[in-house]
Amino acid sequence: MTSGDRRYMLKAGEGLGGSRTFLGQPLRMLATGRETGDEVTVFERRAEHAFSTPWHVHHIEDEAFYVLSGELEVACGDARWRAETGAFVFLPHSVPHAFRVVSDEAVTLHLTQPSGFEEFAAEMADTELSDANLPAVAEAAHRAGYEVLGPSPFPPGK
Repeated sequence: MTSGDRRYMLKAGEGLGGSRTFLGQPLRMLATGRETGDEVTVFERRAEHAFSTPWHVHHIEDEAFYVLSGELEVACGDARWRAETGAFVFLPHSVPHAFRVVSDEAVTLHLTQPSGFEEFAAEMADTELSDANLPAVAEAAHRAGYEVLGPSPFPPGK
């Protein structure tokens, strides 16, 4: 990427690449490697009650998120946290992690550094997360430098 003028602004509700879902939940891309010189990816994620990511690890990117609304359970290595509106969570690369929405809905602002998550999100756009397609998600994750270690570590149905 060139070091030219990369300034831009998105208006409220706008996102890069149009509206999409990621693992069955709405995702709004705000900045990708293209806009940030491959430094960071920034996105807003909305997730419904009981949505949970698989237990996974990022081998390259650190991940952080700020809870704009709602409440999550977060697992990172052997740590377990309850993250409510206003909480900030940092998940270092190479440490397995997952989260689950415990409120009716949660909205989070995510940052991954360096950039690259957007490629995985694009490949998995409009793909639902289910036991049946977990192998396909794991294959795409592997190509992106992630490893799916198994299903969510949280008990179902909470």
